[in-house]
Order: sequence, then structure tokens, then C-alpha cells
Amino acid sequence: MRASLRALLAALFSVGLMAAAGVPAQADVVDKETAPRPRFITYNVCGASSTCEDRPTSAAKTEWLDAVVHAVDYWETDLVMLQEVCYEQWKLLRDRLANRSGTRYDSVWGAALPSASGCARWDPDPDDGVAPDLRFGLAIFAKGGPGTFDLSTRTVDFLPEPTNAENRILLCARSTVTGRPVRACNTHIDFHAANTTAQIAEVAEITRAHAAAGDPVVLAGDFNQVPKHSDLDPLYNHGAGSTGVFQEVDENDKDRFTGTDCPQTADRCRSGEDTVTTTCSEHTTANRKIDYIFLSHHWFTTVRGDAVACGGIADHHLLRGAAAWEN
Repeated sequence: MRASLRALLAALFSVGLMAAAGVPAQADVVDKETAPRPRFITYNVCGASSTCEDRPTSAAKTEWLDAVVHAVDYWETDLVMLQEVCYEQWKLLRDRLANRSGTRYDSVWGAALPSASGCARWDPDPDDGVAPDLRFGLAIFAKGGPGTFDLSTRTVDFLPEPTNAENRILLCARSTVTGRPVRACNTHIDFHAANTTAQIAEVAEITRAHAAAGDPVVLAGDFNQVPKHSDLDPLYNHGAGSTGVFQEVDENDKDRFTGTDCPQTADRCRSGEDTVTTTCSEHTTANRKIDYIFLSHHWFTTVRGDAVACGGIADHHLLRGAAAWEN
């Protein structure tokens, strides 16, 4: 066991506390009071990782739940994209956000794996003799309560695997965001080089078609690739080699502009704050940005992004984003 449950929960809880204080991980500050709307979160939540304990207590599950809900509420989030989510873990969060008083959220789920052994830790009642649902995948939450998603538009696309590896998917559904229809999409790209290239290209093709059909598209997730790499050319609509239709929420943080292709005089660059760091994960050897919130450029403007400070577990930084509607 490489990280204790106590460390996991303390770190996740600290995300909520630091979010409430408005503390970013890096240099720029996205002010909650002045940031535009709509607002977004993407977060790899490490639901079945071998770095976490197998069976947290009921109290520990509640702590985790409280921390994530707190982060969502602080940012007054319109769309939440979560990766590495266990089915029973998703149900906990879904039920809390759907059934409470005040601001409620609707949700859609997609399974990448039919079973992940690490998901046993989210068994709602470990002593009832009933095996938990061990499915593992992605979840999207939309502000507005039950019925906010048009479930007839929900799609789960399995992504190509030139190299045999863990299944990866793209989960999409149409939702209402601040009164407008949006195609919300969430993914977790594989880290094997051939798969990274092929899967990002497939995601770009699918989401480009949604944009061409007239939907504003919000695409978020863990892409396992850095901003300037050619793998991301099919997504970005700017920068050398880019052929995509997207801008990214953290592309205008000048503290992250580096290289001759990204001068301080530029308005935007393929860049952004690190979302995996040696502080956050013992498996990371270099600080990098690999988590993104992409917005179709015809519909959104005034993008803002901020990677929230990490509590030191083997996980990613939570990435917040904001933008204004183009008109």
C-alpha cells in the first residue's frame, strides 16, 4: 500500500477547503466573484487506484463526498467531468447532488471497464453479503437537477487501441447549461503512445461533428498529453499544426507562456498550469499539464482556467474553468 486512506481523504478534503479559500496551485488567480459563466470542473478522482486502500469506512466515504461536493459548490459549477470513477462511488455523489435542497445536479455515467477490483472499496454495505457493482468509468454532472440531461442523446464511444490496453471511452450527452443546450463530453485517454495519438484523433472527430451540427461543445478530461504535442493538433484551433475547433480554458495564463512559439506578447498559447505534479503523485517524475477543459471556439469567449492546489496524494489537480457565451 503506497498511500494511506487517511492521506487520500485528507488530501481530497483539502481540495474543497482550498477551493473555498480560492487558493490556486500555481501563479494566476481566477477570482470566483469576477469569473465569467458558465463554469466547469474536470477531475481525475482516483476511484480504483492501487495507491488507495481497499475498504474505506463509512465515515471516510462521507468525508470524500463532502470534499468533492464542497469544491463543486464553491465554484458554482455548471458542468462537472470526473474520470476514474467507480460506479458505487458515482452513485454516492449522484444521490447527494440530486436529492439535496438548494442547487441540484443531474448526472450521466459511462462504464469503461465492466469490473475493477479497486472499486470494491466503495461497497455501500461491506457486511451485507451482497457483492458491489465494480464497474469503472466516467461521470458528468450538470447543474439543474433531474431532467437537465437529455438521456436520449447519451453516447458511449469506445476508443481505438492500436496497443492492447485498458478500455477507454468518450462519454457525451446533451444538457442545458445556463439556459442553453450544450453537448458535454468527458474522456480519459490512454498513456501508451500509439493509443494516445489514435484516441485523441477519434475524440476530436466525434466532438467536431457535434460542433458542426450546431451544438456548443464542452470537452474535458485526462488526455495524458502535454499542450504543445502534435497529438493535440486535432483539438486546438490555434498553434502550429492545429486543425481543431477548440480553445482551452487555461490557454491565456502568460505565466505559462514559454518558447519562441509562445511569446509573452501572444494573447493565447497551447499551455497552462500543471495538473500532475511530483507534489501530488509519487508516480510523476515531471510536472505537466495533461488535464483539459476544451470549449468550441464559435460559442465561448473570455476563457479562464485554474488548477487547484493538491493535497499530496497520487492523483491529479482539480482543474477549474470558466468562460462567457460569445453572444
